[in-house]
Amino acid sequence: MKKILFSVLCFSFVCSFAWAAEQTPALTPATQTTVQDNAQRKALFKARRKQIRKLVKQYKKAPAAQNPAIKAELEKLVSVQVDEGFVALQEYIDQERAKLDNLEQKIKADKSQLEDFKAKRVDDLLSGAAKQKHKAAKKAWKAQIKEVKNRFR
Repeated sequence: MKKILFSVLCFSFVCSFAWAAEQTPALTPATQTTVQDNAQRKALFKARRKQIRKLVKQYKKAPAAQNPAIKAELEKLVSVQVDEGFVALQEYIDQERAKLDNLEQKIKADKSQLEDFKAKRVDDLLSGAAKQKHKAAKKAWKAQIKEVKNRFR
């Protein structure tokens, strides 16, 4: 009787894993490395996080005999999650490094014309053009802030 009950429980446990696998997007490491779009990356991250939470709940509720299988599945998902986090962080660092390199190139290019910039700045201040440029920049900045706020609403 105990063997039959145990078999039924194991079968239902395996079926629940199969159903959960069909309901969530493919979460293999091979597909993760090809994901370029940030929105897709976020969606996959959320799906994995949801699946991890489910597995943790199942681990706490499951009998001790089923815990090693759940733990192995959880280890796989956590490994993919952490690996993807490091990939995303490295991509962010690379993007910021490229921005810094671009700024350094601009500074090097502008150093050769430094005296011209200083003279033009003095002329702008005396003619009132600096005040107009400042107002235009402030207006553009406010528009950018408004646009960012609207994106997050």
